[in-house]
Amino acid sequence: MGILYYLLEAAGVLTALLLIAGWERVGWILALGVAAGPFAGYMLSRGTGLPDYSDDMGNWAEPLGVLSLVVEAGLFVLAIVMLRRGLQSGR
Repeated sequence: MGILYYLLEAAGVLTALLLIAGWERVGWILALGVAAGPFAGYMLSRGTGLPDYSDDMGNWAEPLGVLSLVVEAGLFVLAIVMLRRGLQSGR
């Protein structure tokens, strides 16, 4: 699990750098993954459990986890809006 968190952090930093550098389409596509990955991990870790990690099985209402879902949903929606805006403008 720890390695997955580090990979998520690295992907988030890479996403920010791509967006700052003007690689908007690639940056927003990566942002979709940065948002969807933890969401999927939350669902799996609370539902069926993950290999060698069953501590949170059934713990759906953990406050930090719920807040994380809200933030991830916001990033996912923002990325979709920005990608659609870019497609409509031809960028």
